Amino acid sequence: MSLYRDWRPKSFAELVGQEAVVRTLTSAISSGKLAHAYLFSGPRGSGKTSAAKILARCIDCVNGPTPTPDNTCENCVAILSGTALDVLEIDAASNRGIDEIRALRDAVKFAPAAMRMKVYIIDEAHMLTKEGANAFLKTLEEPPPHAVFILATTEPEKLPLTILSRCQRYAFRRIAIPVMIERMREIAAAEKIPIDDSALSAIAYRADGGLRDALTMLEQAAAFADGRIDAPTVELAFGASGRTYARTLLDRAIARDAAGVLKTIDEASDAGTDMQVLIRGMIAEFRNLLVARIDPALLARDLAPADAEAAVRRSKELTQAQIVRALRLLAEALSTVRSSGNPRLELETALLRFTLAAEDPTLDAIASRVSVLESGALQPAAPKPAAQIKTPSTEPPAPVAEKTSPNGPLTIQKVRSAWQSIRTRVEGERQSLRTQLSRAQPEAIEGNALVIKLPNAIFAETLKDNAKLIEDAIAEVLGTPLRVRFRVEAVSKNASPAPPPDDPDELLSYINERMT
Repeated sequence: MSLYRDWRPKSFAELVGQEAVVRTLTSAISSGKLAHAYLFSGPRGSGKTSAAKILARCIDCVNGPTPTPDNTCENCVAILSGTALDVLEIDAASNRGIDEIRALRDAVKFAPAAMRMKVYIIDEAHMLTKEGANAFLKTLEEPPPHAVFILATTEPEKLPLTILSRCQRYAFRRIAIPVMIERMREIAAAEKIPIDDSALSAIAYRADGGLRDALTMLEQAAAFADGRIDAPTVELAFGASGRTYARTLLDRAIARDAAGVLKTIDEASDAGTDMQVLIRGMIAEFRNLLVARIDPALLARDLAPADAEAAVRRSKELTQAQIVRALRLLAEALSTVRSSGNPRLELETALLRFTLAAEDPTLDAIASRVSVLESGALQPAAPKPAAQIKTPSTEPPAPVAEKTSPNGPLTIQKVRSAWQSIRTRVEGERQSLRTQLSRAQPEAIEGNALVIKLPNAIFAETLKDNAKLIEDAIAEVLGTPLRVRFRVEAVSKNASPAPPPDDPDELLSYINERMT
């Protein structure tokens, strides 16, 4: 028998990672306040069906209702073996139509055959058809006193509100990485499976919050391994997850090792790592650094203890502005992949722009360097070999000051370099223009007018109504008055998605949307 079936929790005390659910259900049973319908929702492998079966035994145990069924009485044994006539487990994915629900509605009217209550466990409840859900609603509205319904689903939002409103809802959480590692360690010790902590961590990360998946992988790794299971064994058994390469890339990027970044990406590509998955992995790594700088305690659920400590350590080597810039570059790369179709190039470009920030003339790179100077954390760049030293350029440096000298012609490059300062002044006067300005791009200078490109006519009309405010900001920043004109860009079917926002909070939301 499979490990996850052998080690399925038989009591609420054995249901790991769901303390809030266990506490509430235990209290309700102890006080005799049983509901007629429950909804257990949460990610796969988090214990929803196991909790439903435990609750059924709590209700129908000979010594019950009790929060601690003995699992030895005839009722508990029948439920555990799946032979109890009064506890029915129904798969809504294959019994989802109106005819099946009508049959259930007719059967529920009859009294229990041998037990205290009839318990119906409806798995994958969101798979009920609209007609089936409507037929089931009548039973939930006026249930017989001897029936209890337990609905389990990974997608509660797909259930009609009329059903949701008639159920007590319990949200099961993703099982935290440290909790999952500890549970696997206990099971491996009991099953005499030799395994390293690094391998347990590797399995836990792959399971993504589902203990059932973790135990399935543990069993497969044990069958695959010839002796003790370590992290390389897990990689061989399940393929490279990209996490190892992501960690290496993170260290190389922090060290500003551009050659090392390219070499690691090349090795990952040769190993068959999905480059789009690797971009997501890099976003997750930098996100961990950002969380580590803001509130390290929040990493406890997402990372193994050793990895959480390493994230805190790494986060001290970068400023918050540098981490946010890395996230913006990688989020932009992830979005662009969908139109460019070249994830490796997008990853290389993003990481090289971060690694070689000292040579990047863009405004966000300049802002990142200024942030480092202000924090006093600037690290001296490694000297270049003599063969790579270039003669000084005659091009004027990109302007960092807020005002550009009025001497000399005003170019579109100067306007673009100062655009962030112009935006800041306008947004300071009118915060509601932030979204429109984030999509505005200075396109050209035609006579005494600055042409600004926008993605749609609605944005253009909004900014046109505030043209005077923008013109005043341009005159103040550039020292030269310009009128503004707006041009709507032509939209193509293969148009690139919107760029990531500048604000760190909006950026995290932007990243989460694209990683789901």
